[in-house]
Amino acid sequence: MTLRAIFCVLLFGCWAQEGKPATATAAQSGALEQHSFRISGTVVDAMGGQPLAQTQVTIGAQGIRGASQTTTTGDDGRFAFEKLAPGQYSLFAKRRGYVQQFYKQHEQFSTAIIVGPDLNTENLRFELRPGGSISGQVVDEMNEPVRNAQMLLFQRGVALGRRSTWQDSGGQTDDLGHYRFGHLAPGTYFVAVSAQPWYAQRVTHQRVEQVPASWIRTFQEATNGEPELDVVYPITFFPNAPDIAGAAAITVRPGSTEIADLRLQPVPALHMIVRVSSAVGEAPASRDAAENENVSAQVLQSLGEEIQMGVPAASQQIAPGVVEISGIPPGRFSLQVNSNKNGESRSHAQSVQLTGDAELILSESSSSGAVSGVARLENGSALTPAPTLVLRKGSGEQFAAQADQDGGFSFKDQTVPPGAYGVLVSQPAFVAVKSMTATGAKVNGRILEIGGGQDVKLKVVLSEGTGQVTGFALKDGKPVDGVMVVLVPEVPEHNLVLFRRDQSDSDGSFLLGGVHPGKYTVVAIENGWELEWFAPGVIEKYLAGGESVQVAANSKIEVKVKVRQP
Repeated sequence: MTLRAIFCVLLFGCWAQEGKPATATAAQSGALEQHSFRISGTVVDAMGGQPLAQTQVTIGAQGIRGASQTTTTGDDGRFAFEKLAPGQYSLFAKRRGYVQQFYKQHEQFSTAIIVGPDLNTENLRFELRPGGSISGQVVDEMNEPVRNAQMLLFQRGVALGRRSTWQDSGGQTDDLGHYRFGHLAPGTYFVAVSAQPWYAQRVTHQRVEQVPASWIRTFQEATNGEPELDVVYPITFFPNAPDIAGAAAITVRPGSTEIADLRLQPVPALHMIVRVSSAVGEAPASRDAAENENVSAQVLQSLGEEIQMGVPAASQQIAPGVVEISGIPPGRFSLQVNSNKNGESRSHAQSVQLTGDAELILSESSSSGAVSGVARLENGSALTPAPTLVLRKGSGEQFAAQADQDGGFSFKDQTVPPGAYGVLVSQPAFVAVKSMTATGAKVNGRILEIGGGQDVKLKVVLSEGTGQVTGFALKDGKPVDGVMVVLVPEVPEHNLVLFRRDQSDSDGSFLLGGVHPGKYTVVAIENGWELEWFAPGVIEKYLAGGESVQVAANSKIEVKVKVRQP
């Protein structure tokens, strides 16, 4: 059961149980309508196994009046919910000093408790993990506290079947430069800080245009401000690294308290002059048109492992088609420049490594180009309501475009940098991308690889309707809960958007919804949550023991899957 469904149950009451395997929970006989069932168990420390008193335990279920209930464990750690109607209940616990979690939670999945005749919902063992913390102080070069510094916490682990690093949370230092990240699950973390010297002054440049007879533009530079105060603090990872590659990993164990103090050291701020190609050497006939060329820039610092962060740099247009970016620390950056000349817009994206002041000319090869296309059903007709197309990067960055009544769509108002993107439909939910072709870009399955310098035209074929796969995870013929269930597409490579996952509930049942039509294999893996299942070749060894299914639009398939060990 996904946590999205669980939160709907507990907070909004928006999740429905339809589509689950046919069990006693779905029967509607008079006997089942009686509130005669019970959920009970003991909350224990996941490390030592001792019972945890004064733990708040909550259950919730959609469509059952009075299903949401909360109780507190006694000295023996026991909890019980009496006189329950049959149904599917989420189970949630929280206690001071422990990570708040759902029953048998893994990532965004957990095990729901299925209540009904002949189902054992007594004597559950709810293990809570003690929460860890990372805290410290940020000081400047004078050993003075840095207040209101932006703190960043990154975590490394397995996400979407791949080992990666992502931003976990953020915060600010207090007036004494202190920070704290609490209630952390065990794992590997990195801490970084971004701040600005309070005394810093930005030096700006004025460029006076000189146009000789050759019509080659030159500039005479004048400087405003005090250069010795034009300094920045580089983004600093604990203990003293400019990116995640040089950072020290902080291992948080259950209940541990880790200290990570950081000291910031100012460095001279770098300046970058950026020109679009039209601002370089123009003929007299085109010079007047160039006067209307406006340029803006955005700078993202690359911190490693597909992690980027905005840099609080100043951007100022100093001449037609020329922009100055100031207040940049040394490092690797992704530069995004938008230019508008006589109503025609062009976006540029380029990676740069800065160790000193620099001047950059952006040519047509660095332009992102426009991404547009048409999305229609297999029979060639337009979809009603019109779909919303999404380009999604592996890092989580995404761009969306609403198609018109004829199925046409365009990302012209968005800068889509070069890279690999998964293509999917976000709305309506019953529509899937069946196939696609492109000019100006490369297509691998449902992955679009965009280069630079040319427009991209997409032709997307939509399959109206998605299916669902339900079933039971079985071990030695008996249902098993807490198992990771994965729906693997026939061609796993370049088709991450087709994978579906769930965690088996207390009766071993699972539900994989919103499945794009096609051929799949269902596998159930016990203790598989740390498995890098999307890495090439990893999931293949489980396919022989899985169940093959052919999913059609609007179909409902039920299977029984043998549980495998990782």
